[in-house]
Amino acid sequence: MHHRLNAVLKPHRLRRLSDVPVSGIICRANLERISLNLMRIGPAVDVWPGALEQFYLVQIPIHGSVDISHGQDRVRCAGTMAAVLSPREKLRLRWSDNCTQLMVQIPRDAIETRLAELGSKPTALRFATAFDLENPAAREWRWLLDFAVRSVDSGGVFSRDPLSAKLEDLLLSALLVTQPHNYLDVLRDHRGAAPYYVLQAERPMREEMPVALTVADLANGAGVSRRALHAGFRRFRSTTPMRRLTVMRLDAARRRLQEAEPGLTVSRAAAEVGFLQFGRFAGLAFGELPSATLQRALRRALS
Repeated sequence: MHHRLNAVLKPHRLRRLSDVPVSGIICRANLERISLNLMRIGPAVDVWPGALEQFYLVQIPIHGSVDISHGQDRVRCAGTMAAVLSPREKLRLRWSDNCTQLMVQIPRDAIETRLAELGSKPTALRFATAFDLENPAAREWRWLLDFAVRSVDSGGVFSRDPLSAKLEDLLLSALLVTQPHNYLDVLRDHRGAAPYYVLQAERPMREEMPVALTVADLANGAGVSRRALHAGFRRFRSTTPMRRLTVMRLDAARRRLQEAEPGLTVSRAAAEVGFLQFGRFAGLAFGELPSATLQRALRRALS
């Protein structure tokens, strides 16, 4: 059983934890690039696969539970709580007795390519680990997955070319807009058919926020003229590039203040996101003075 699991997923350490008889099941089927895996082991086991490295894994409980340690996250995969495991995080799993899981194995390049097609070129896509299937959007994704499983099981038309590729793309796209991850804000900001140069200009706004960016910098990085960049932001973002940057900085500064730790000051939070004119920052803050946001966060941290 261990040898088969090594071959199906990746080499890993496994330690048996109970005397329950081994009653293993490994059923595996492919769409195009992703695979669907139904697994039952029997006895409780500890599993140490390390980082998954080359694939993402969605684990959905059918029976029993799996206690998951994934980077800094701790999740019990049981009932309606599933899990999405990302490649770069160290992973350890403890399966209960007679545990059965449906696992969707997604190659890194498959989902990262799909994310790029939706509007962002990822460098390290990382999903939130806990995947609550009680959430309405997640429940819809599970229905779509159930349809894919039934189609594969019956050899239906959606399990064969050319529809299997379309079904797979739909599963990947739906997961990307359903489960939180570090590029979700980019997808939510992507309106309709915004051209790539608009998205390319927004990247340094996020990744180089403290830098004193200019319209010329953004236009050069996006490979278009300043006039074209302004027109693109007017049409697809209903604003100008610099106003877009200001709003993004305000949002980031407010989040920083709301999650403040002792020692943080308003001036420091403003500087960290590129506001060097304190008065302007204070005047633009949403709803209340930045100092009031900071004081409330610090009181909450001490309570």
